[in-house]
Amino acid sequence: MTIVTDSTTVSLLSLALDATAMRQQAIAQNIANVNTPGYQRVGVSFESRVEALRQRLGDGAAPALANLAPYRPQLESSDSPVSLDMEMASLSENTLHHQVLLKLLNKHYALLGSAINEGKK
Repeated sequence: MTIVTDSTTVSLLSLALDATAMRQQAIAQNIANVNTPGYQRVGVSFESRVEALRQRLGDGAAPALANLAPYRPQLESSDSPVSLDMEMASLSENTLHHQVLLKLLNKHYALLGSAINEGKK
């Protein structure tokens, strides 16, 4: 028996985890190039995309992960200089976000497992 869990929750958590993974790469790139002359800081555009998705979901639509391509996180460059202290703070914050998202996903699947196991009794 195969269980498909293409829910809004899983789709959104997947997008958010993609964003934290991409942000981790961007921060690592910024730290590696902190002393490179002319280097432009890189960041990840995701929060504004989530807001657009939230507005679209206002009508109760539950998108499948495949339909969320326009809302995926993207790298963006900025004109701001790279500050090692700020990048390290961003790294810590991003790590915390990633851990919280993983705990939420784990809790979601635990609830699904509980519902399945209770149905067997």
